[in-house]
Amino acid sequence: MALTKIHFENFIVFDHITVHPVNGINVIIGKNGTGKTQLLKAIYADTGVSEGPDPAILLDCFKRGADRTRLFAAERKGPLTIELTDDAIPTDRATDVIVGPQQKGDDLDSREHLVRMTKFYGALRVVYIPVKDMLTHAKGLPVMAEKYRDFPFDRTLTDIIQKANRWTLKEPPEIALAILPILEKLMDGQVVIENEEFYIRKHDGRMVNFAVEAEGLKKIGLLWQLLMNESITENSILLWDEPEANLNPEFLPELVECLLELSRHGVQIFVSTHNYIFAKYFDVRRRNEDAVAYHALYLDHDAVQCETKAHFADLEHNAIMLTFNKLLEEVYDLQVGE
Repeated sequence: MALTKIHFENFIVFDHITVHPVNGINVIIGKNGTGKTQLLKAIYADTGVSEGPDPAILLDCFKRGADRTRLFAAERKGPLTIELTDDAIPTDRATDVIVGPQQKGDDLDSREHLVRMTKFYGALRVVYIPVKDMLTHAKGLPVMAEKYRDFPFDRTLTDIIQKANRWTLKEPPEIALAILPILEKLMDGQVVIENEEFYIRKHDGRMVNFAVEAEGLKKIGLLWQLLMNESITENSILLWDEPEANLNPEFLPELVECLLELSRHGVQIFVSTHNYIFAKYFDVRRRNEDAVAYHALYLDHDAVQCETKAHFADLEHNAIMLTFNKLLEEVYDLQVGE
């Protein structure tokens, strides 16, 4: 069970776009403003709506508060459409969700109010990991978010705290047996939760609070925790926005290896990145049987398009590679002269 098609219409920067992910690793690249984060959040929101009838989940994943009717687009040509497809599972297609004011006499087909979404029942669990570290602020924050309607953190930021706070297994799950030792070596310990606060218990016994831990190690610790409490398990979907942010480059090959191993155990993975080393290492470390796809989002005549290739170097619209090549040219000119 996995996503095989993602289709958006009239959604933020996407006028009309279709992405065909693989059941493995999906690396999403593109310049700022091409919709990488919006794509990941929309997947998470749609799977959230699929869990229940509450349309507010869609809006909450982008912004909490009362005035959100014009959040997704100013000038829409038709209903905002978010469609997720798993070829192995029938989907309930024409699901209309009203996200604006619902007063008597409202035109339900109005551009401001109507969102057309599919109900996706494929994944057992879906996890979205944001760029921001949220576990440092875990104590009491989800409760405050529920209490105050205009709380400044969207749902994706509070959900990751709740997922990480779940109980952990006494023994490592089978899916993580090869991965946890790598993560424990990188962060020199294991994650511990005490009084709603997160720590890394180092191998020498020291307890380091997340508030004073290195940002990159907190990311490693979060992945460890999500594996140990089975938020990430077989047939789940992992959406990770810029995993490489704040990570030492020497950690990137190990992180890529962990993600590839998860994909071999049935986890469908979507990562966004601006980092050449991180993106390229999937090509370097992949096996012949691994499913890896690169999706480049790019602007063409003011519309965001998607190019998909099996290998990083095959992308024609590769903003990362263009910048890397420009750097090499400048280094060459600096060393040998023009």
